[in-house]
Amino acid sequence: MVSDLSAMPAMSPPPGHISNFDNPETMHNLVFSVAVSNMAFVILVVGIRIYTKAIIVKDIRLEDYFVILATMGIIMWDSAFIHASFRGFSRHMWDIRAIDAPYFSLISYGAEISHAITNWAAKCSILFQLERLFCPDHSRNSSFWTIVALFFVNTAYHAAAFIAYMFQCTPREKAWNVLTPGKCIDVIALTVTSGSACLLLDLGILIVPIAAVWSLPLPLKKKLGVMAIFGVAIFTCAIAALGVVLRFIIFHEPDLTWILTKVGIWTMVEYGGTILVCCMPSFPRFYRHLKGLSREASSTPKLCKTSAARPMSESSSVESGTGGSYTSTPQPSPGSHHVYGIGVAVSTSEETLAYSGYNMVPPPQARVKPHTVAEEERASFV
Repeated sequence: MVSDLSAMPAMSPPPGHISNFDNPETMHNLVFSVAVSNMAFVILVVGIRIYTKAIIVKDIRLEDYFVILATMGIIMWDSAFIHASFRGFSRHMWDIRAIDAPYFSLISYGAEISHAITNWAAKCSILFQLERLFCPDHSRNSSFWTIVALFFVNTAYHAAAFIAYMFQCTPREKAWNVLTPGKCIDVIALTVTSGSACLLLDLGILIVPIAAVWSLPLPLKKKLGVMAIFGVAIFTCAIAALGVVLRFIIFHEPDLTWILTKVGIWTMVEYGGTILVCCMPSFPRFYRHLKGLSREASSTPKLCKTSAARPMSESSSVESGTGGSYTSTPQPSPGSHHVYGIGVAVSTSEETLAYSGYNMVPPPQARVKPHTVAEEERASFV
């Protein structure tokens, strides 16, 4: 029986095709390229975020642990996809030996379950970050309640998806071995529903920062600049929308392994876009950090000597804020607010302040040394 299964295709070839186990058409090279590129991209952007939060800002939050969990899930998912593709998964079903079909089905089963956990963690990271940005001190504003609602929807949906994928068949073995007697739910319909639900969540996550930024007392040009930071979520929504369309189209085809390979490739792109949304708010601070290092490297002793030779009376006048013609401290932009040396523009979160485009350096007489972690974090964005 085993020898028969090793010589039989997992699916009868359609008219005009013959089974080819030795040199078949495959998408393995594409799968490998996309998976490796996606893992490298995810590790890079998450590395920038963690470096910014741990080294520059020195404040790791709950959302950072969630994005690390999501990154681990993505790396495992992509690695499993590469392994399955190397074993022959990314072929047409009639080019796969029937004896290998249960193994590929088992990998797909695990990937479906891990997708629910990974996606949940990534979206939780985004939502926790939005709450910190637009709801300072956990203020109960409209953004807060919208984020809370999205969090519960995200958790409830992905918990339901996790259970549905886990127990899709009775007995569970039938999920990866079609020869086992039993029954299963419509996994194809579940996958399409999953893609649609993720799209709706992405749209909700996109609306929160855009609505919050639009309510800030900023000029239109500055509002658009701030929204551009969060606007990368539009790219993620577009990917999710195309993924839903792709699922609707291809799941009517019987060539399941070929179909799932296409969906898997698109899922990796969706993963990359979601992680980019998670990490994008850290990029401006990281860029300013690199820019500061570049300036320090290009500084010369001559400039330092000139600064040190400045008359004491002139220096004192600058620090006291009275008299003197020399000034190196930029004045605050019109419309910005200063509270104890910390720039405030409705939200007091560090990234929001940084994105606003305001010059948040306070006048010399108002400058004080920050005493709390939060104040140091915000002041570091000046």
